[in-house]
Amino acid sequence: MPQPVFIASDHRGFSLKNKLKLEHPDFIDLGPSELNPNDDYNDSANAVAKKVLETPGSKGILICGSAIGVSIQANRHKGVRAAVVSDLDSAIKTREHNDANILCLSSDKISDSKDPLESEKALEDVSAVVNAFLETDFSNEPRHVRRIKKLDEEL
Repeated sequence: MPQPVFIASDHRGFSLKNKLKLEHPDFIDLGPSELNPNDDYNDSANAVAKKVLETPGSKGILICGSAIGVSIQANRHKGVRAAVVSDLDSAIKTREHNDANILCLSSDKISDSKDPLESEKALEDVSAVVNAFLETDFSNEPRHVRRIKKLDEEL
């Protein structure tokens, strides 16, 4: 049985979240359920981070305008490795090398496009990134394991 994937967004990522859910109806949507221009990315990031930590082997996807805010918030949770990713190679490497458990996506490059064809291509690119992130396993190489352990050490 595949491990769950939790997804959430803020208002700027709401449309992209819903488009991704059409491709992946098994994603568990943690909100928002309706567009609220006054919501805060922090709430969505915390919801996904908590569920990923509570559910061993699960992954999360967070979407906001830049992907940076949700990444910063999610990474405040010990054990979360949230990565801002915008290309296929980075999606693969962040899983193989960093065992990232939350993918952070920017909705800006899709929603800011004036050209429908350009927007469709951007959505295809995002879908490929999501699929690569979900399908790539951690390498378990000793150097990567060692480095990941250091991420949760007290400074």
